[in-house]
Amino acid sequence: MHEFSKHGLWFLAICLCIPACAAPQSKSDSVNSNSVNSNSVNSGSVKSDSAFNADNFKTRAEFELVNHQSDLIQQGSSKVVTESAVVRYTNGLLPGNAEGLEIQFFTKPMTAADQNDVVENDAKGMRESDYAALVLFLDKQNRLGQVNLSYVVPGTTVTRTVAWKSDDLNKYFSGYHFDGKRLQLKSKGTYSEIDSKQQTMNLAWDVDFDLPVFDRRKK
Repeated sequence: MHEFSKHGLWFLAICLCIPACAAPQSKSDSVNSNSVNSNSVNSGSVKSDSAFNADNFKTRAEFELVNHQSDLIQQGSSKVVTESAVVRYTNGLLPGNAEGLEIQFFTKPMTAADQNDVVENDAKGMRESDYAALVLFLDKQNRLGQVNLSYVVPGTTVTRTVAWKSDDLNKYFSGYHFDGKRLQLKSKGTYSEIDSKQQTMNLAWDVDFDLPVFDRRKK
């Protein structure tokens, strides 16, 4: 497996699982009290033993990786087009036992047989093919402080912190709303890395969904 090198303040994690352990950037990447949208949290999230409802997972989202470097991974572009997603409210994100929302996007529709694997087993079965994931780090008032994006295709896993500054959060994630039961997220953007000579890599996303949240926080 190939890796991208780390550039500036951006965070890189190479792993084959959702970046539940991805850490917020230190100091400047920590949860920002000026970040977008404050919402209250309650205990009404969807539980893992809920009866299966395909509408709880159905969504279409697109992710694209464009690589301009020849010495790290294959040059060119690839795209992951997804048909379902699961949203989990979790804690224990490092450092500081942070809370956040994990959204995993899958390239096939969800079935009743998949639900337990997704909610209880970190979707190991669904993650055997291409997938993408977002981690939204939240402060105590449920405001966004940082967003990480993972893009996974055979032979390549790329994880980046795509937004942590207030300007970027407001630019790309103003369509975020979480009330403790459902997550609404409409976001389209591109994260780019540039060296002294040329643009080296683009990671783009286009998501628009309104889905219930599975509460997986450890009490």
